[in-house]
Parts: sequence; structure tokens; C-alpha cells
Amino acid sequence: GKEIPGQASLVFDVVLLDLHNPKDGIAVEKQQVPESCERRSQTGDFLRYHYNGTLLDGTLFDSSYSRNRTYDTYVGRGYVIAGMDEGLLGVCTGERRRIIIPPHLGYGEEGRGKIPGSAVLVFDIHVVDFHNPSDSVSITVNYKPPNCTVLSKKGDYLKYHYNASLLDGTLLDSTHSLGKTYNIVLGSGQVVVGMDMGLQDMCVGERRTVVIPPHLGYGEDGVEGEVPGSAVLVFNIELLELVAGLPEGYMFVWNGEVSLNLFEEIDQNHDGEVLLEEFSDYIQAQVDSGKGKLAPGFDFEKIVKNMFTNQDRDGNGKVTAEEFKLKDQEAKEEHDEL
Repeated sequence: GKEIPGQASLVFDVVLLDLHNPKDGIAVEKQQVPESCERRSQTGDFLRYHYNGTLLDGTLFDSSYSRNRTYDTYVGRGYVIAGMDEGLLGVCTGERRRIIIPPHLGYGEEGRGKIPGSAVLVFDIHVVDFHNPSDSVSITVNYKPPNCTVLSKKGDYLKYHYNASLLDGTLLDSTHSLGKTYNIVLGSGQVVVGMDMGLQDMCVGERRTVVIPPHLGYGEDGVEGEVPGSAVLVFNIELLELVAGLPEGYMFVWNGEVSLNLFEEIDQNHDGEVLLEEFSDYIQAQVDSGKGKLAPGFDFEKIVKNMFTNQDRDGNGKVTAEEFKLKDQEAKEEHDEL
């Protein structure tokens, strides 16, 4: 045409950006693999990882670090580009690897955003943790006292120390730093489900490590500013004290024989009606004298008010002799009806 004369010799100055073959697969370079790798990721696992994404010439197009949060996804299920889906299989927690992805396993001829069409992609990833939705709590006993006969069960009041961290070792919380124990009633919903499971069948003085997957911990949302979403949690626990709870369904039990004139004893002014204050004073006296026991770990006033409400069957704030029944009597009446 007008720009290139006939018979002209041409000179091209070329910069090679990248190249690939349509038959290429991904290339994986393992940069750092932890010495301890109990499990490698597989199809269906949920991964949390950081990454830097660049072109072959080093041009950065995306980074999870700049957003200050991990990228979280299921692997082997088609939630990410095919090359990344394949490259994230077989990784260990804490592993660093480079995944090089040809365009037909990436964003193809069209590209996307800052990614040119037909570009070869390079992802440098760091696996923070992963789990499977079918995972349960993992318990490792680190120390068990020689005399270990009394084991924790639902309803027991426990006092324990813990260090909480992520799988990569990042410390989240510690009772040691607060200088006091964490106290709960086991199985009452005061902690996440995974911790309730991890504290079962434990004896005083025992130390164990409890690994809790997110669906038994703080879930996809986590705790803002404290626990990342979808994080696997590691608790190192030492049980310091155990107060035996009451049988399930009971908030108060007698340590001896129950008085045959129980209602008359509670009815201090003998007017045939028991008010909350009378009821509370009587229960407190039984606990103080050792004749009765309340469920440990709960607020006294709340327990007594709940007990009183159960007896106040017409809801008028007074309990009569006709309304008053012990739990065993109620159970027997229900059984007789059946």
C-alpha cells in the first residue's frame, strides 16, 4: 500500500509477552511444602488461600493481599477457572505453590478485566486452611492424668483454659492472657457446637487439641474483627475444674428425702399461697444447708424464677397447693395418662 514500498526489507522489534500451545495443561511449581502434611486437598474441599495473579511478563492483575482477605472456594467443583480448580488439588495447609495456566484453562480468547485475551496466567498461592463439609471435630489428647475416672458430660459446669488459633498458627484468643478461666455449662449452647463436642468425656487435668471446622464453629460469617469467615479453628484446652451437673431436665434436686409437707414448709405465712419471694427464700435455704442442689453454672434468680413459673400453672403469680407438684409426680401423671 502507501506505507510500505514494493520490494522493501522490513525490520520488526518484538517483545514476546507469552506463548502457549492449545495442548498445554497447567504447570505447578511447589515452592514451599510444610514438613507435616496430614492431609492434602481433594475434590469437594473448601479452601481459603491468598494469591498474587500476574501475566507471564510479571504484570500484576490481581491480589487477595490487597483486599486483606483470603479467597475462599470449593475445589474441583467448577467454582473457579478450570486451571485453578485443578491446581488447588493436592495441596497442604500452609503450602506455597505457583500455578501457570494457559488461556484455554483460564479466561480464553476474550480475557477479563485487566487480563488480556489469550493470556497465560501465573498464580502464586498460599494455602491458609481447608476443610470438607463432612468433617467433624478432631480431638487429640496431649495429656491424660493417671486418675481419670470422672469424665465431663452434658450439664456439667466446666472451668478451663484455652489458646485459640487458626490452622496457620495465627493466635486469635487466649484465656491465659486474660488471667482467668473460661466457664461454661457443657451442652447448654454457651459455646460453638464444635467446642461442646470437643469438651465431652474429659477429666480434670487433661489437655487436648480440638480442631473445629467452620460449620461447627463460626461458619461462613466468622466474627467481625476476630475470626475470619469459614476459618478452621484450633483450640488447645486444659480442663481445670468440673462440677457435676444434674440429670437432664432438672434444675434442682434433693440430696435427701423430700418432706411430706413440702408445700406447707414453703408457705411461710400459711395463707395457702406461695409467692416468688417465699419460694426463692426456701430454695436458697435448702441449698445453703446442703439439702438441695441447683444446676451449677446458671444464675440463681433465673433458675428459681423458672421453677416458680412452672409451678404457677394459671400464671397469676401465686402457687396453690393444688398447683404444686414435684417433677417426679408430674412424670408419673404423664405416664399414667399414656
